[in-house]
Amino acid sequence: MTAALLIGAVTVTAAALQDWNSRTLEGTAVVTDGDTIRLMGEPVRLRGIDAPELEQLCTGGDGAEHACGRLSSAYLETLIAARPVACIGHDTDRYGRFLGDCRAGAGATATDLNEAMVASGWAVAYGDHERAEARARGDRRGLWAWEFERPADWRRRVAAETGEDLPAGGAGAFVRRARALVGWSGHNE
Repeated sequence: MTAALLIGAVTVTAAALQDWNSRTLEGTAVVTDGDTIRLMGEPVRLRGIDAPELEQLCTGGDGAEHACGRLSSAYLETLIAARPVACIGHDTDRYGRFLGDCRAGAGATATDLNEAMVASGWAVAYGDHERAEARARGDRRGLWAWEFERPADWRRRVAAETGEDLPAGGAGAFVRRARALVGWSGHNE
């Protein structure tokens, strides 16, 4: 069996198991930062997006610093607006957080939180929502109004400066890498 065929078989099997393992968390959300909430006491990372860390700053054209991490978090709170949140997913990120596609509210008025954060410019695409990011960047919405370091780059730089080790990707990272090898898109958490 060739390596590509083996990787394809493993990827298809893993994808089927992930779909079978899909679950939903619902309830009142507590915002942790611009891409993470807590539902039923469990941390949930919004899949396919990456928002600035709470301590992260952005720089305006005049050199002024803006608390873009805190502003991103506040925007997510505004989107949720005390409505119930439901997240569907089947994977965890390198920090053990449930990866979810999350909606606030119900029915026709529900808000896709993942898409809305990127479309507003308060998060960047991280394996999904690239078109929304391109529109936000073109319109200079949210973070795109300033100069900023992509959140993943900021985390790596800060970890290197402080000597902190970032956690390894785990089994979910293996599946994402296998999907990338065979041309399937996926998130990069």
